[in-house]
Amino acid sequence: MATRKAPSVYWAITLLFLSLSLLCSLLILLSGIGGHVVADYLTIDTTALDVPAKLSGSQILNDLSTLTGQDWVGSAATAESLGLSQTYSLNLLTACSESDGSTTCGKPQIGFTFDPSSDLDLRSTSIQGFSSAYSDQIRAYGKVSTFLGAGYILGVIFIALSFILVAASRCFPSVTVFSQLTSGLAFVFLLASAIASIVKFHQLKDAFNNALGGSGIQTQTTSKMFGLAFTAAILVFLAFILTLLLPRDRRNERSRGGIFASGPDGKSGSNLLTRIATFRQRKYVAVEKQGPIAPGRSVSPGSDRARLRAEDDFSHEYPNDFAMGPIKKHGGQNANARATYDPPARTTNAPQISTAYDPYL
Repeated sequence: MATRKAPSVYWAITLLFLSLSLLCSLLILLSGIGGHVVADYLTIDTTALDVPAKLSGSQILNDLSTLTGQDWVGSAATAESLGLSQTYSLNLLTACSESDGSTTCGKPQIGFTFDPSSDLDLRSTSIQGFSSAYSDQIRAYGKVSTFLGAGYILGVIFIALSFILVAASRCFPSVTVFSQLTSGLAFVFLLASAIASIVKFHQLKDAFNNALGGSGIQTQTTSKMFGLAFTAAILVFLAFILTLLLPRDRRNERSRGGIFASGPDGKSGSNLLTRIATFRQRKYVAVEKQGPIAPGRSVSPGSDRARLRAEDDFSHEYPNDFAMGPIKKHGGQNANARATYDPPARTTNAPQISTAYDPYL
C-alpha cells in the first residue's frame, strides 16, 4: 500500500513546492506595484536629515547676520524643507515613498535604479559625499537591477511551466523530463538573482551610508526580501529533486497495475481500455469438426487390444482385401459391418461443427 501511494505523494509534494516557490517569486516581483509594499531591499530614512546651508561656513556672513539680525547665510536643509517623505523603500521594479501612513510608488520598470542625489534632490544641498566610488556603485546597481528584473521574470515563467508539466505528468509521464528542465532553469535563475541581490544591495547600503550618513540619512537592508528570494530558490530546487523520482515511479506504476499499466498484450493502457467494451477486439476461435465415434466402441486399453486381434484375423481370412478397405461380399454372404476397421477417432468432448465464437453476440 505504501509503495503504491509513493508516486502520488511525490507528485503532490512537487506541486506544493512549485506553488510556494511561485508565490515567493511573485511577491518579490510585484512588491511596490500598485502601492502595495510586501517586502523591500533597502529602506532609506530621511527623518533626521539636517544639512547646513552652503554659506554656513562663511564667518563674515555669520557675523553680519548676528549684527544685522538678518539671515545672510540661509537655513539648513531638512526633509520637510526639501519636500521629502519620511521613508523610501527600494523594491525590484520601483521605489515607494511613505509619509503619514500613505504610500506612493513609481512606475515599475526593468532596470529600475534609485539615486538619492538626484531622486531626493540632495545635490542642491551642501552634501559633499558624492564621490566617484558612489557613482560607480550607482552604475553597477543599474546593471544588477536589469539582471534581477529579467531573472525573476524568467524564473516565474519557468516555475509556472514546471507546475503545468508536473500536473500533466500524472496522465502523460513522458513530459516529466520537460518539467525537470524547466524547474532546473528556474532554480538557476532564482539562485543567481538571490545571490546577486544580497551582494549588490549590501554594497549599495554601504555606499549610501558613506555618502549620506553624516547628513542624517540612514539606509538599512531588510532580511524579508532576501528570505523570500532564497526560499523561492530552495523550494524549486526541492521540486526539481522530486521530479527526478517521478519518471522511475511512473514506470514502476505499470507493474503495480495502474490505470495506464501494460496489459497482457504489452501495450500501455490496455488494462484501462479493455474494460470498455468499445475498445475490445473480437476474438474468433476455429473449432475442428470431429468424426463420429464407432458404435459400441470402448475406450479401455483391453478393448483396443481385442480390436487389433480381430483386425489381424480379418486380414488373414480375406487376403485379397485391404485391411483398411471397405467390406465386400465373399461367398454370397454379407460381411459383419462391425468388423470394419475405423481410423482411431478422437475422444475429446468438443463441438461437432465448425463455427466462430463471438463473445459479443
